[in-house]
Amino acid sequence: MNKDSFNSKTTPPPHSHGSKRRIALLMDNSFAYNRAVLRGIHEHILENAGWFIHQALPESRILPALREWAPDGVIAHATDPEFAEGLKAWGGPVISTTSALPESVFPVVDVDHEAAGELAARHFMDHGHSQFAFFGSRTTGFSLGRERGFCQVLTESGHTVQTCHADSLLSRSRSESWVRSEEEIERWLLQLPRPCAIFVSNDVSARTVTNAAALLGLRVPEELSILSVDNDEFECLFTTPTLSSIEIPGIQIGRRAARTLQQAMEGGPESATGALLPPTHVIERQSTDLVATDDPAVRNAVAFIRAHHSDQLSVDQIAESAGCSRRTLERRFRSALDRTVHDELTRQRLKRARRLLRETDLTAEAVSEKTGFTDQRRMNLVFKQNFGVTPLEFRRSLR
Repeated sequence: MNKDSFNSKTTPPPHSHGSKRRIALLMDNSFAYNRAVLRGIHEHILENAGWFIHQALPESRILPALREWAPDGVIAHATDPEFAEGLKAWGGPVISTTSALPESVFPVVDVDHEAAGELAARHFMDHGHSQFAFFGSRTTGFSLGRERGFCQVLTESGHTVQTCHADSLLSRSRSESWVRSEEEIERWLLQLPRPCAIFVSNDVSARTVTNAAALLGLRVPEELSILSVDNDEFECLFTTPTLSSIEIPGIQIGRRAARTLQQAMEGGPESATGALLPPTHVIERQSTDLVATDDPAVRNAVAFIRAHHSDQLSVDQIAESAGCSRRTLERRFRSALDRTVHDELTRQRLKRARRLLRETDLTAEAVSEKTGFTDQRRMNLVFKQNFGVTPLEFRRSLR
């Protein structure tokens, strides 16, 4: 069956499937985020719900067929205002899985976009950056949220952010928009201070910005460090250098959206409330793989910590690897990165611990052994001090 149309000749008449509910999933599965959301919805169906599913593209032209099919509920990636208004006029329970529309008429289950921006800002500052820029959209809800969170953290830390918005670039005629948009992006990149940390609203746009930098001969990450959001592996790995990106909990969003729709169908649309889930973490690839400091001792120390943080390292050993005394390294480290050598060692250990808790089924004790903590109790204490939850509570929150 064609995914972008409802065919009344091949679908059964309304409510002929006994206790099963009819659910329309209106989203484009060519996007990695939507595929993850669909997987989460599927997991919910397997565990909790008897649903009969029909998938179609979120376009206004499918609305007549939607009304004819008479679903009990809809989960939609609603990015078009006209389509959203048509769904609203249909009148049944709808859950949206995107904040693309600044004023959504439905409960939204999505990532917390401001939190994604905050995470990007802290990631760059942790890498020693002091000059920042943002590239995104001035009308798309998710981009506005990411920009807001990014700028707020940096402004509170005494920094300024230079911005470039794509809307005026993409509104020109199709025949000239590609060339004209590239030219404007290139002009913007050339006037940025260097080195500069650029946060881009999504992976697709980040690939465009990275390609523009390459055309100008600007080195990434040495001159421009680029971080985006979504962790779409096609976009990130097909870009040179490969793109660092913030991962969104798409599967968890799908599960939560399905639970929210279940509530709306059982208790009425007014019983359903949206939710914003925190981004998971930064997937660091080549586009940000750099400590932004001119101090060679600090760079060498950070490289040594990254390579050996799972060992029982001492600050004296790290200082020896950097070719200076402990006291000198501590002073230069704090001057360059505004943290101690031990802080950086702990940060790298926690970073790996979170990855192992997310991606493996290792016990907490095994994770502590692989990340250089003296024992599980010590890891639990440091983990909770930094993240407010224990390692196992963190793992459960991802399920």
